[in-house]
Amino acid sequence: MRNPFKFFVELMRQPVWIPVWVFYLALINMASVIYWHEPLAKLIFIAFMMSAMLMMGLYSRFGFEKILGLGHIFWVPLLAWVLIVLPAAEPSFKRYLVVFSISVAISLVFDFVDVWKYLVNRKSTWRSVRS
Repeated sequence: MRNPFKFFVELMRQPVWIPVWVFYLALINMASVIYWHEPLAKLIFIAFMMSAMLMMGLYSRFGFEKILGLGHIFWVPLLAWVLIVLPAAEPSFKRYLVVFSISVAISLVFDFVDVWKYLVNRKSTWRSVRS
C-alpha cells in the first residue's frame, strides 16, 4: 500500500496540464460552497469528497495509474442529476452548474478513456501471463 499523500507528489511529476486540470476540477467542485443554500451544491461537495476518498484509496492500492479515473464514478449520476435540475436553477447558480457540467463531462471522457486503456492493457497482460 502506498501513502495516499504521495499522490500529490506524483501528480506534480506529470505533464503540466494534468495538475492544472486536477486543481481546476478541485476548485470548480469546492466552489459549490458559494451556493451552500442549494441542496444540489451540498450534493456536489459531498460527491467531490467521496471521489477524493475513493481516488486516494485507488492510489494507495494501484499507484498513479489510469485506473484512478474510476475515482470519479460518483460524477456520472451527479452529472445526470445536475442536467435535470439545471433548467429550473436560479441564474447565478445555473451559470455555475453549466461550467461545472462542462468541466465534469470533459473529465469523465478522459476518465472513461483512461480506465478503458487500463483494463484493456491489464487484460492483455493477464493473457500473456497465462500463455
